[in-house]
Amino acid sequence: MKSYGLVMALLAPTAMASVLPGAGHGRKLVDVDSNGRLTIYAVAPDVLKIEYLPSGIASAPTPVLDPQGLRRARPVGIASDVFLKTSGLTAELIQGAIRVQSADGTTSLRIDRQFLQTGRLQVTHPFNDNLYGMRGLTVWPSNDEPRLEPSQGMLRNHGAPVSAGAQGDGGAPVAFSTKWGLLIDSVDGEFTNDGGVLQFRKGSRKDVEAYIVLGPPKRTIGVVTDLTGHPPMMPKWSLGFMNSQWGTTQAEVTSIVDEYRKRQIPLDAFILDFDFKAWGEDDFGEFRWNSTNAPGNYQPNKFPDGQSGKFAQSMREKGVHLAGIMKPRILTENKDGTHTKAAAEALAHNWFLPGKKPYTDYFSHRNANDLDFSKKDLRQWYWDHAKGLFTTGIAGWWNDEADSGFDSLGFFHMQQALYEGQRSVSDERVWSLNRNWYLGAQRFAFGTWSGDIDTGFQVLANQPTRMLTTLNLDQPHWSMDSGGFNGHPSPENYARWLECAAVVPIMRVHNTYGEHRQPWVYGPVAEAAAKKAIQLRYQLLPYFYSLEREARETGVGIARPLFWEFPTDAQTANITDSWMVGDSLLASPVLTAGQTTKSVYLPAGSWFDFATSQAYVGGQTVQIPVDAKTWSDLPLFVRGGSIIPTSPVVQSTEDPAPKEMTLHVWPDESRVANFRVYDDDGHTYASEKGGFFVQNLQARQTGATLHLSFSKPIGRYRPATETYRVIVHRPGLRTAFLRNRPMPTESHGDSVSFTVPFGLGLSVYVK
Repeated sequence: MKSYGLVMALLAPTAMASVLPGAGHGRKLVDVDSNGRLTIYAVAPDVLKIEYLPSGIASAPTPVLDPQGLRRARPVGIASDVFLKTSGLTAELIQGAIRVQSADGTTSLRIDRQFLQTGRLQVTHPFNDNLYGMRGLTVWPSNDEPRLEPSQGMLRNHGAPVSAGAQGDGGAPVAFSTKWGLLIDSVDGEFTNDGGVLQFRKGSRKDVEAYIVLGPPKRTIGVVTDLTGHPPMMPKWSLGFMNSQWGTTQAEVTSIVDEYRKRQIPLDAFILDFDFKAWGEDDFGEFRWNSTNAPGNYQPNKFPDGQSGKFAQSMREKGVHLAGIMKPRILTENKDGTHTKAAAEALAHNWFLPGKKPYTDYFSHRNANDLDFSKKDLRQWYWDHAKGLFTTGIAGWWNDEADSGFDSLGFFHMQQALYEGQRSVSDERVWSLNRNWYLGAQRFAFGTWSGDIDTGFQVLANQPTRMLTTLNLDQPHWSMDSGGFNGHPSPENYARWLECAAVVPIMRVHNTYGEHRQPWVYGPVAEAAAKKAIQLRYQLLPYFYSLEREARETGVGIARPLFWEFPTDAQTANITDSWMVGDSLLASPVLTAGQTTKSVYLPAGSWFDFATSQAYVGGQTVQIPVDAKTWSDLPLFVRGGSIIPTSPVVQSTEDPAPKEMTLHVWPDESRVANFRVYDDDGHTYASEKGGFFVQNLQARQTGATLHLSFSKPIGRYRPATETYRVIVHRPGLRTAFLRNRPMPTESHGDSVSFTVPFGLGLSVYVK
């Protein structure tokens, strides 16, 4: 928490001292040429800001940058006329360029002055650098519809166009390697990279505001988060399992939820597609439950208790939250051909997308048009009407179809309307899904998913790459339509998809109209495998929720590319079928039909099978047997020197919290295990005002002795947990000692276990 406090201190607005052109001024380099004004200073010891103003005039920052972000921090370091130095870098004005070097001399970059004069940025960097970020889906240099290039994987070594793109895509004006990163304030643009020369052009600003980070990938992601905004905490229920469905009724949803409970398969949310609304009814049916027999509906009265709020209340009593889909359009004509009330208001205020003409809505078969969410007054109007859905029980927002025909900020501003609206009337946390992504949207409780994908193993195999490329755009909250949206997956495909979904940030299933994605639909073998995967998700909830807090603080969340955690290991540069879950678990789901072994690269260090504790030596590729008949195994490895908290499986995060949390400790003499247990009420923003629980844990192996420390907790929140059950996975240990007195300790072959009080500052050693 101390590190986050320092970050927040940096975010406080500071008045910049005025400077005169032509010289260094204490902490800044300032130089004026015939075309404009160049200012260089460090906003952190390892972060350099470069600003070039043609004719000395600055344009407005884009919505990408957080108005309260690090960009307004007080400059650090010292500067002369041509030289700036901090503890982490040096910057020097040389003939026609700016030279930037890390303090240890391992990284050197050159920024050419001439390109700044035309709103471009050119960075000469080490020739062999692998580059990441820029775009989620990319075809380069073709102008075709963006798609995934499996051979390219995460790498963007040739550059990429920067745009939110079509469904499932994403963009960020960010490029980074394992040693440095670059952020440019722009909506859209284009990166090219050739022969160690990276260029950004076609940006949205004529002047240049750029930031250079000298550090590994997680540091770049952290700085980009500081500059563009920290994601708020998502509600705890959103880390559980969710059932999305297109085409259902109140009676069917109730029956499905009851079946989940009967079969003891955990479930936290049910997401309703847009037929849950009175879509097609006059007078704002787009913002109202389908709770009447009005003939305009596709199927009238699907949710008779929706508009009263009784249906949502009945779901909450079963531990299930409801989320509902939102569209960026409104119907423009009544059945008699006159303007709807909504359209009349939109026309009067010029709220439709510029140049967009009404078109036939495919669901109601009536004319509709798209709204321009970039306008603040339209966003307020939209919330004023959507608010009724929230007050009648919609706890999460699923925004759809603001990609095709919209600019890169379509979903950005659409979800901004809902986030700012909900926060203005309630302390309940906001949650959303959106069909594409652009940097900065994380400020609005913004989740994203990979679009309306097909079923099948080839599509499943592509999903991890799509996730990892999105994570490289500083979006920690990613999801997919598990099982595929279009088509009907085979039982094996469904089972393996659910295992993959168990270790991504948002776990959910979805289907096209008339399909179903409940585990029991796919037969007993697939159901058993899917249930096991969902239960694993709930077993790991304490670990996941602590990582959710890390996402809030740093932008680095539940899932991470391997190269983020192992930046010096060249083997991890483009691995896309495995990823880290936090910094301690490595997941490598089965993505191929009939597979009997899975090849998994384990970076240097010691590793252990999460399920069996079998040990592996890292720095090599290992062959892991998997069951091609039961489909019930998920290759999951624990990094030596780790602490993994788990809890008993509950059916919903609304169930009473378990009284005991289990801490699995895998010691390693070469790596000290550190973990920060985090908890809060899971629902409100009290955590932003100290309403949280944080306890730092450490395990240090020295010879035959393991030293465990439990720090004194901080924060005002007190969980219901009463004890830690500590399981140390290391042979040869026999007894735990507290205050030099032996504690009751149980031996389990290769492990020992004991119990300590939860939430107290303690030191324990095990011999």
